[in-house]
Amino acid sequence: MTESEGEHSRQEPHWPLSAELSRLHEILIHYAVEVQKVATDFQTRRPHISYQALAILSMRGVTIHRSIRDLCELGWTPVTSILIRTLVDLYVNVLAIVISPADSEFMAFRYLLSFALSRVNDTSLGLEVREKHRKEIEGAIAHLPESDIKRAEALLGDKNRKNYWYQPEYANPTALLKRTTGDMPFLYRVLSGSTHGGTVGLGFLDDQPDDFDINQREHPRRTPLAIAFSSRILLELTFLRDGAENTGQTAGYYFILNEVYLPLRKVIEGA
Repeated sequence: MTESEGEHSRQEPHWPLSAELSRLHEILIHYAVEVQKVATDFQTRRPHISYQALAILSMRGVTIHRSIRDLCELGWTPVTSILIRTLVDLYVNVLAIVISPADSEFMAFRYLLSFALSRVNDTSLGLEVREKHRKEIEGAIAHLPESDIKRAEALLGDKNRKNYWYQPEYANPTALLKRTTGDMPFLYRVLSGSTHGGTVGLGFLDDQPDDFDINQREHPRRTPLAIAFSSRILLELTFLRDGAENTGQTAGYYFILNEVYLPLRKVIEGA
């Protein structure tokens, strides 16, 4: 390992994205914001629980997408694999909520209350804590459609432990991703190693994975790939929300995909 010394260590390296990659990165944020605006307008006229869940997931997706750019431009591209994997997890959560439109409100309720639902029957907690969670859940149930109330109340008596909030309907993230087409299952599998400290996973977006230099450095081959991955996942996540909330921004999805993203494939793959 080497460590920069003296004046050089106090400088902030900066390797800006190309104009093409910058446009791709920024237009995804614009698309997500436009969907949010329309969805928020709908929410003021017809409040629904799924809006709250999807707005949170969208916001997290955009903030992660923005942070990935900052890390790439500051020379930390390799660690973005962890955040990109998190983006796929956000996509999975959105998918679990919207994949069955008839169940969207119920699934959104479970997502938003997942922490309370995991603790309401946890006997390792004091009765006062469990009752607090019970009241929180009961308060949320009151805002569900009438058709969802009985099965939501049934969750209060469910003592089965779950690894994922969307069980038992979907066994795990892979079960949900298999219902999609495209690169999502591949990305989830490849990037999973990064979250578990895997050699390949953490080196996937490193131009020189065998170089033990711990300092920031430019990654001209892998940075375009990181931005492409982040952009495509946020694009698909926003498209899911766009369709689920019927925000009418679908033309934006196809414009970005066909006019911005796909024309950059040679740049990304050849970097």
